[in-house]
Amino acid sequence: MSTVIRSPNWIGDGIMCLSAIRAYKEHFPNERLVIVAKRYLADIFLNISAIDEIVPIPDRWTAVTYFACLKRLRAKHFDRGLLFTNSFASALFFRLAGIRSCSGYDRDGRGWLLSNKIPFKKNLDHHQYYYLNLIEHLSGKKLSRSHAAGLVVAPEESKWAADWLEEQGSGARPPYLAIAPAAAYGSAKAWLPERFRQVIVDWQKTFPDCSILLLGGPAEKDKIAAIADGLPDRVVNLCGRLTLRQTIVILARCRLFIGNDSGLMHAAAALAVPLVAVFGPTEPGKTAPIGKACILLHHGAECAPCLHRECPSDHRCMSAVRTAEVLAAASQLWKQALSEAK
Repeated sequence: MSTVIRSPNWIGDGIMCLSAIRAYKEHFPNERLVIVAKRYLADIFLNISAIDEIVPIPDRWTAVTYFACLKRLRAKHFDRGLLFTNSFASALFFRLAGIRSCSGYDRDGRGWLLSNKIPFKKNLDHHQYYYLNLIEHLSGKKLSRSHAAGLVVAPEESKWAADWLEEQGSGARPPYLAIAPAAAYGSAKAWLPERFRQVIVDWQKTFPDCSILLLGGPAEKDKIAAIADGLPDRVVNLCGRLTLRQTIVILARCRLFIGNDSGLMHAAAALAVPLVAVFGPTEPGKTAPIGKACILLHHGAECAPCLHRECPSDHRCMSAVRTAEVLAAASQLWKQALSEAK
């Protein structure tokens, strides 16, 4: 018996579905479990023992790549498909790939493509349960909610990160604070750039021996470069210089993370890196990081939560969070981590 899961398309969602993947393998231990994921997202599934194979698909389809991937999946003769995505297109892709038994939420008009339609109901549960509920529906049992959403970094990856950071010069020496000032979803989820910069300036006054690593993807390069402009050597801008996997491995070596409600926030939590996260237009109860040492700063607004990628008004939900709050929360977690390390 072999099962293929179509992963979500966002980094944070991909991490939040890891507990469901582990729960599936625990309940169906003899099945071969394969993950189909966008190429840029496949990195988060590496080294997960519950996963037998990762099949990357293009981030953007062309006619040639679409039919090539269909042929590749057909050749694997999967017995069952499970959709963590919500789209009609993903259900159609699985059916065209010859997967007759497809399970997923009955959304986006795709119910007729599913052999196992799972009713969708809006609720306030954390988003990780959105995926776990699918596994419970398939198994017919209430499953343990204790499965970790952890990412796994191999020893050789950790050694690479240590060596690579050492090669960056005196500016990148431990201990490390990781800061991710952007959010791939859109600027509505990003705290004010000038306040991130002020946090860095004030942090260095209190912790001058700390190196600050600025993290982000290629699309965020200009925004993060503006924040880093003119700052001392101990602030190292790594934005756009690393793959997602390399970013995860580097992040695992950090003592603390500061960022927005973003994929890298979830990565930090899944690596057990203490973190401070600024929330604004999203609902913390649904997308809070899954971890113990997490401080969320959220004041809300009458217009929140919203689904805007760019704020159409004055971004009041984010401007309500002050620099002093972030510094106080970060200092608390930094000192706790230092104390636990002794």
